[in-house]
Amino acid sequence: MNSSLIKNRLVLTKEQNQKFHTSLLEIWNQLELPKDSEEKWRKFPIGSVDWNELQFDPKEISTDSSESEENTAEQALSEEIIDSIFSDILKYTPKDYFAFLCLVVAPKYEVILLEEGESDFDFEEEGDQPKHSVRIFYLRKGKTTKTQIHIKNHHDSENLHLTSALDFYIAEDSSYLEILDRESSDPDLYRFRNVCILGRNDSHVKYHYYPMGGFRSKLFLHAHLLGKGAEVTVDGVSALGGRNLKDLDMEMFHHADHTTSKISYKAIVTDKSHHIFTGNLIIPPNLKKVTAHQESFNLSLNKKARAEANPKLEVLAEDVSCTHGATVGDIDEEQYFYLLSRGLTPEESKSLLVTAFYGETIHSIGFSEEVKLSLESEIKEILVGGK
Repeated sequence: MNSSLIKNRLVLTKEQNQKFHTSLLEIWNQLELPKDSEEKWRKFPIGSVDWNELQFDPKEISTDSSESEENTAEQALSEEIIDSIFSDILKYTPKDYFAFLCLVVAPKYEVILLEEGESDFDFEEEGDQPKHSVRIFYLRKGKTTKTQIHIKNHHDSENLHLTSALDFYIAEDSSYLEILDRESSDPDLYRFRNVCILGRNDSHVKYHYYPMGGFRSKLFLHAHLLGKGAEVTVDGVSALGGRNLKDLDMEMFHHADHTTSKISYKAIVTDKSHHIFTGNLIIPPNLKKVTAHQESFNLSLNKKARAEANPKLEVLAEDVSCTHGATVGDIDEEQYFYLLSRGLTPEESKSLLVTAFYGETIHSIGFSEEVKLSLESEIKEILVGGK
């Protein structure tokens, strides 16, 4: 991590803490554990989750803020910025049970102030007990940074276990933020995660998402283009094997004129895995000069594996340019047999075609070749045994 970066906890006055906690509880008390019948959860088997095995009781959630860890770090943010951050959290955190669960029970809120240059952050999740976290990444006006986030989950037993997380990325005016978000999960993990991206005037955010491993995971990504000239790009690759289920729900909310967004996501499934991608572009009336695009490409390597793509558009303005597309398919047989005819083995041919499918996405990220090769190696290990 660069020495110029400051990693800190949000430090609130007693009055600020009480006001925020009261506002949280007003929303939290209206939320319930999701049901299979809810549209956003109909593909995820939430009704069959054994909460006892996960050592989590939805009916016994402590909302006493006095149980949280004390903030002892030196204050690194002005009171005005703190107020702005907490206002954003209350306004833009989706009304999702697991998002507010994190806000209510996380032992601390962690804020990371980003400065110029590149940085790496590792977050370790160890043990079988449920883990709940809130992380806020904050980029000041006019700053440019590239940040790699690696969330690693490890546990020793074979019991299923649970993590939930709420992550905010806030880019102030005229800033540039590029994020490489990597998840490494053990095969017994249930992961519930909400990611919120806020882009102010003329900000540019690029978010690359690479989740690896796990048993069941649900991701909600909400990007809000709040200021004129804001741009947000989201891309990534999911590689699934075994009985892994990943359910991704990504939404782009345009709030201002002259904003641009793009979602481009790829998934490769094998064995008996199941990947679901739902993308939505939301543009309210009266906005002008808005450009939005989303695409989902899915590759199946096994007849028992499943991949689904659900593109959506909620466009109520007229002066916009919006496109969307989705594909789900198998390896191209003609290309496969061509490679075989050139002397490659079936394993080599399959590996080459799979690599070609996701390679462009990986090599478009603005990080080192070492990082890109590491991502390729992890994907190959899941899909074709690293060959």
